[in-house]
Amino acid sequence: RAKSTVSAPASAPKDAPAAAAKEAAAEATSSSSESVPIGNTVVAMTLAIATVSAGAALAENATASMVPTFDPKQQRFDQSTFMGRLSKMLLACDPSLLFYSGEEVRRCKAMVDDYERHLQSLPEGISETEMSRKLWEAQRVASAALHPDTGDSIPHPFRMSGYVPFNGPICVAMVASQSTSAL
Repeated sequence: RAKSTVSAPASAPKDAPAAAAKEAAAEATSSSSESVPIGNTVVAMTLAIATVSAGAALAENATASMVPTFDPKQQRFDQSTFMGRLSKMLLACDPSLLFYSGEEVRRCKAMVDDYERHLQSLPEGISETEMSRKLWEAQRVASAALHPDTGDSIPHPFRMSGYVPFNGPICVAMVASQSTSAL
């Protein structure tokens, strides 16, 4: 039976694989700052967050006077139109939803659960339209942070409102980085 063996050339030192690995690591470390444009990634991330936040604020302000009476089984925006679908998604992706505390989210959920009482007994000086707007906002905050079936809090990176701030930099860095040689 013949054994096949691969041997290193006589002139190569025995620690050649370790030396090659060290050289590759040093090359990767020295070129890592050149291969991922961190400054461009931060600028793109900031612009993306500002764009989505501005779009959400614009959608909220443009539709504030046309708020329908709150009904948790209905949609706030007409989903048969492009603007209705766009407004819904802009408000769902709004990064400001990431800043609500767990206590504020639970308060909003309780407000939505007790919406009938809020609509029937309006506080002094608050119209039904204003209360409906507050209820729609409470529903937006609660649905952005809580799982619809279990009611558990969704971790920030996995929320729709976390898509741009958490995934945007990764996507920009992957697209903007230089390719590396095969190992």
